[in-house]
Amino acid sequence: MKRRLVIFSFLFLLSFVAAHAQQKNTLRYEVMLNGNMTDSLKRIKFINCLDISPDRYIAIASSGKMYLLGWGGMSQLGKKSELPISSYAFTSEGLLMVVRGKSLCYIGRSGTYKEIVKLPSSDMGIAGGKAVVYLFDRNKKDKRYMLYAYAKGGVYNELLVSPKPVSAVVEMSDSVYVAIGSGVYSYSPSVKNVSLVVGLQKGNEIVSMTVDPDRNILFLSTKDTIYAIKDQSFVKVTGDFGGGIIKYFNNGLIVFSPGNQSITRIVNIADSLIF
Repeated sequence: MKRRLVIFSFLFLLSFVAAHAQQKNTLRYEVMLNGNMTDSLKRIKFINCLDISPDRYIAIASSGKMYLLGWGGMSQLGKKSELPISSYAFTSEGLLMVVRGKSLCYIGRSGTYKEIVKLPSSDMGIAGGKAVVYLFDRNKKDKRYMLYAYAKGGVYNELLVSPKPVSAVVEMSDSVYVAIGSGVYSYSPSVKNVSLVVGLQKGNEIVSMTVDPDRNILFLSTKDTIYAIKDQSFVKVTGDFGGGIIKYFNNGLIVFSPGNQSITRIVNIADSLIF
């Protein structure tokens, strides 16, 4: 049923602290990757996507290649893709699913991309959930941007349709949170209900979202700021280095800025926020 919305060669090159009015302690940042490290890194144009592998590696990608970053450096995952990679995500079972054109794929043992199913649209975003993966439209001409839940066996469930592109999807507790434009909406699968969680100033569009599942904190980023939401409280985390693609991992917040090829980790975020 659908609903309509009306509307690592990891080098710690730098550590510094910054104080904010809504924090009880100072934030500590660790720069984990910087585009100025090597000339070869400068030649890679990364796409706006990041995830964490079951082996605790950071997965990033260009339009043609997947990479894993860890303490031993950055290595290519699989062979070069003949079709452009637009997004990817690990499932709850650890399988890496990759969106290429209008195909949902995985990387086989030989390193080649194997198609799982044809997708309704090209350039779809993907996000992992507990029992399903979410596929969403980010670039269409008909102004009907769909959010699907995809389960094993190739079963699609249309959750909602939006007049604006969907930029991010995450699960927290029993709800699905969807970023559309400058707003975050919650969707309850049990009652098929959509409600507005927070609306930012018009034009301040949300780029990415992630969750701290243990403390039920929703993080969201715009082009220049990162925010956190818990219950009815909404606080600014930082605006020191702009927004980016964010991922909560190991009690910290990883921030990926593909434009300048940087990955920064906010280390002590759990001890710094006041709601």
